Amino acid sequence: MSVRMINEQARPITRRRHALLLAGGQSARMGSDKAMLALGGKPLLVVLAERLTALGFTYLIVAVGAGEREAIYDEALSGSSATARTIQAVDQFPGCGPLAGLHAGLAQAPDGYVFVIACDMPALSAGLLGRMLAEADRVEAESSSSGSGIQPDVIRVPDQPFHALYHTRIVPQLAQSLASGELRVMRLLNELPTSWVELEEGEQSAFDNLNTPEAFARFAAQWTNC
Repeated sequence: MSVRMINEQARPITRRRHALLLAGGQSARMGSDKAMLALGGKPLLVVLAERLTALGFTYLIVAVGAGEREAIYDEALSGSSATARTIQAVDQFPGCGPLAGLHAGLAQAPDGYVFVIACDMPALSAGLLGRMLAEADRVEAESSSSGSGIQPDVIRVPDQPFHALYHTRIVPQLAQSLASGELRVMRLLNELPTSWVELEEGEQSAFDNLNTPEAFARFAAQWTNC
């Protein structure tokens, strides 16, 4: 079975929405920067960036981790269709893992919900994303019509921190957690008001993690550029 990052039923994004690609991990088990691994002749970073911008996200923020990666990623993205709409975010809390990337990226984003995906979980599910965006539209409309202003901070699948929507209002809470040394993403998530979206058949692959050369080789062998 081939792996497709986006299927033909992708729901068009009709409102201003933004995406955050977490690409600055240490890649210790992979042995090299996952974002720069070649997939179909392009770095994985570029493949994902082009996919996300093709879906209609207004801006793509790339959390680059350490500052020295900024120039590397900028060169990789140069000339791609995603370049004009890409913003890079350097960790303000260096060496603090994915929570630091989440903080850096959301801090750069315009107010609202941001779709967050990790570079090492690249099997994007357009169907799941569409349902998450529909839920964001629903809660925003409901909050506006009722005047309550109450909205969830996160829209996600149970037990999964990424391939999810995060609201930028949590940036101060992220900073507080990082400053205190609490770096566990799931612990923070358990404290945030959340709207749940259930998986449908065939969507579990969106959470396959490419941590090792073997895992990436399997993914690359099954991947189709469509």
